[in-house]
Amino acid sequence: MDVYVLILILAVVQSLFGVGLLLFGTPIMLLMGYEYTEALMYLLPASAALSWSQVKDLHKEKLNGGYRKLFFLICLPLLFVGMLAATHLDVKWEIKLFVTIMLVVAFIIRTNSSFRESLQTLMKNHLPIALGAMGLIHGLSNMGGSILTPMVSSLYKDKTKVLAGVSFDYAFMASLQLIVLIFFKGETFEMKYLIGPAISLFIRYSIGKRVFAFTSETNYQRLLNGFILANAVLLGINL
Repeated sequence: MDVYVLILILAVVQSLFGVGLLLFGTPIMLLMGYEYTEALMYLLPASAALSWSQVKDLHKEKLNGGYRKLFFLICLPLLFVGMLAATHLDVKWEIKLFVTIMLVVAFIIRTNSSFRESLQTLMKNHLPIALGAMGLIHGLSNMGGSILTPMVSSLYKDKTKVLAGVSFDYAFMASLQLIVLIFFKGETFEMKYLIGPAISLFIRYSIGKRVFAFTSETNYQRLLNGFILANAVLLGINL
């Protein structure tokens, strides 16, 4: 039951920012004592369902075609490699440490305007490297969202277009992760994993879309920063 409450809360966050269920759900479930793979089996279906619903609703937003090609050619293959490494090696402590570091990095990036702008410019000018790093990091730790948000915001300024870009990437990444877990890792997909998607979709259409429409850019960036820092502190204490 605690997992479904977590999904309910984080579905609101992902409805706003395009990230949340994986970025925050992973460290929280590790804190709750879940194994990494088990956490993925709960979170990935919920995240994928919500992201695909955003892709459907925002499909009229025109996205950068060159970025899309690089995403499929570079990011997804490296995500696949990272997933295989994370699911076949006993690296539970290392994953916790890596997730903590990525959360701290994400907080620094988002709260230091000059550093964020410099990083966004660097990402825009070196998209293949940024996409490769994001794919590998997301495959290893589910923390690709810490890179995805500043990278997509370097391409677009309108918050709706940023949300469309982030949700597009997240939908494909979560779907590929599920394929790896089920067909390569041999995880069994149980009926209980379908409750999360139902919750996330219900929350997005009943609450999330309304909150997104009425939340200003400044306020939701501050909320996200606070959530990132809190998760980094909690997970760091639990190392």
